[in-house]
Amino acid sequence: MLNQTAIYAVRAMGFLAKQPPGKMVLSSRIASEMGIPRNFLSKILNRLAQAGLIVTTRGRSGGVALARRASGILLNDVVQLFMQMNDYKQCFLKSSKCDGKCGLHLRWRIITEQFEQMLNDTTVDQIF
Repeated sequence: MLNQTAIYAVRAMGFLAKQPPGKMVLSSRIASEMGIPRNFLSKILNRLAQAGLIVTTRGRSGGVALARRASGILLNDVVQLFMQMNDYKQCFLKSSKCDGKCGLHLRWRIITEQFEQMLNDTTVDQIF
């Protein structure tokens, strides 16, 4: 259900969550260990920094670290930066004729509600 960018962002945040608090990690290390293309990771990290989820420091002792405790960052905080969850709440068939009562729509709504609940109940320290 997550797009590739959101998956990479969650991987990166999970990796940072496993580091000692405040420890700066090079983005090249995250890319290498998490299997994320470096150029793509750079854009993801920039967006995470803009949202205040991570801090970045340039220079010799620079790198990336979580901006706050991992237990205080929900998966939803990360995922919503990279995808529109409302797109998944529409009719599974994306039919303009669906009135929200078709059998598939009702089943799909149950799945999306559970997925959304999981994103809101899980913090980045719980993913690895």
